[in-house]
Amino acid sequence: MNTLKKMSLFSVIFSMLFLVSCEDDSSDPATSGTLNITINVTNPEAWPSEGTVFCSLDKSWPPSGAPYKSVVLQSSQVQNGQISLVFEELDFDTYKLLSVSWLDPNDQNPATNQSVWGTHSGSVQAFYADATPFSFDVNNSELSLVIDATI
Repeated sequence: MNTLKKMSLFSVIFSMLFLVSCEDDSSDPATSGTLNITINVTNPEAWPSEGTVFCSLDKSWPPSGAPYKSVVLQSSQVQNGQISLVFEELDFDTYKLLSVSWLDPNDQNPATNQSVWGTHSGSVQAFYADATPFSFDVNNSELSLVIDATI
């Protein structure tokens, strides 16, 4: 075999090996969770002009410190009575409460300055201690939850 044929054959074989080795394996297990959140806002026209509205995710409830994840919500995010959020790269773990709350700027007492507008489950009578925990793991890496929030 002459040199040109050998080089051509080598190039074809090398190209095939390269393409096979670059296969995209989309079946890799997830390493973190994603939470899709829909917040149904009752009476959005009453959105407070002062204070801060949060959507927070807590690993423990009642909370023992800052929430695991929290974002500030704006009235401009309300579209047709709903806010859509996504929390990504969440630890594989169990979470106790997903909530929407308002921080009253005129109440300096940390025990009373936060008003909960809604949670993913649980009751205000039990101060949401009866909320259903949810978990992320390699087999359950994406969830969707709904919060009905009343201002």
